[in-house]
Amino acid sequence: MQTRPSKPNLKSLTGLRFLAMLPVFLTHAAFEGVFTDADASWGFLNVMGTSGYLAVSFFFVLSGFVITWSVRPGDTARAFWRRRFFRVFPNHVTSWALALVLVLTVGTGIGLLPSVTQLFLLQSWVPDPAFTDTGNSVSWSLAVDVVFYGLFPALLALVNRIAPKRLWYWVIGTAVAAAVVPAVGLAVLPDTPEMPLSGVSESQYWFAYFLPLFRMLECFLGMLMARIVLTGVWIRLPVLPAVVLLVLAYWAAQQVPYLYRLSAVTALPVALLTAAVAVADAEGRGTPFGNRVMVWFGELSFAFYLLHNLVLKYGHLLLGHTEVDGEQVGRTWDVPGGVAVIAGGFVVSVLLAWLLHNGVEKPAMRRWSRPRKARTTASAGGSSRPADAVPAGEVLAP
Repeated sequence: MQTRPSKPNLKSLTGLRFLAMLPVFLTHAAFEGVFTDADASWGFLNVMGTSGYLAVSFFFVLSGFVITWSVRPGDTARAFWRRRFFRVFPNHVTSWALALVLVLTVGTGIGLLPSVTQLFLLQSWVPDPAFTDTGNSVSWSLAVDVVFYGLFPALLALVNRIAPKRLWYWVIGTAVAAAVVPAVGLAVLPDTPEMPLSGVSESQYWFAYFLPLFRMLECFLGMLMARIVLTGVWIRLPVLPAVVLLVLAYWAAQQVPYLYRLSAVTALPVALLTAAVAVADAEGRGTPFGNRVMVWFGELSFAFYLLHNLVLKYGHLLLGHTEVDGEQVGRTWDVPGGVAVIAGGFVVSVLLAWLLHNGVEKPAMRRWSRPRKARTTASAGGSSRPADAVPAGEVLAP
């Protein structure tokens, strides 16, 4: 049995967050249809495939992994929930308010109830696209995160009681459970109304993709992988073979029915890559994902995630739009012009993410993530740990 590794900051996983954000950004850009040439727009969307879904699955697995990895001795559930609250809600409320302003400015409209459910992160429990596809639509994943955070202390107690030699059985069982979810949705839910492009119904898609109850399986899978590494029963899979395995799984996912592409085929390979990268950092070997530039972008990834689709969707409409069948459609450009618009959207998203990260996220964590007494004690004691520091690579996955 291997020696339990130390718990350094997992820089490579932070950098990997940036890589995972790129397909999310590009997939949303592809859905905007910025090219006048329909073949170019469809080609762009086809190239992106389901890479955005793979990235979202990675973020859920990563969330479970790094939060389990970063648990501190003597930490309490109340302290954990406080840190999570002030990590999530200041950024979320700011981006929610910005989305509301943009909706009112552009005039696309949003219902009162969907807006309220988005504010309180309840929208993913509602099987209606009107609740998840309006306003700041990407915040649906935070609705999964907050449920996971609420249950995390109890889930951690469960995971800690699993004998190390049995952890892999739990990993396999959890991966199988995630793979069964689409089959259940297809079997029990109606086939209509149908989602565009996917060949499945709105309720089936919601069941397999949005419903927090099932997306938490990926978070739990990340928790199990963290315990596997920390208890020394890791299988020593190097990073490069783990990457190859994930690429093969992604290819295989394109060969199966649509709902199985979302995470059923790729969740386990994603978890294996996450653990392999973490072990490389823990053992001091590092990876190309941990370079300074990627880590900088990775630290902005939460803010970038919350803002990028607002920039793409409403920025597109603000650049010019027409009304087609009662719906506002953004203008289009030739290929060079469309590429320039997408590149500009990325730059604007990064700049706004930097402002949100440094103007809201970090100050909120510094001021409120710990009780005043703890902040005062740390300051009086000359602690080198800033009040907004995130222990041992603890990050929020979008």
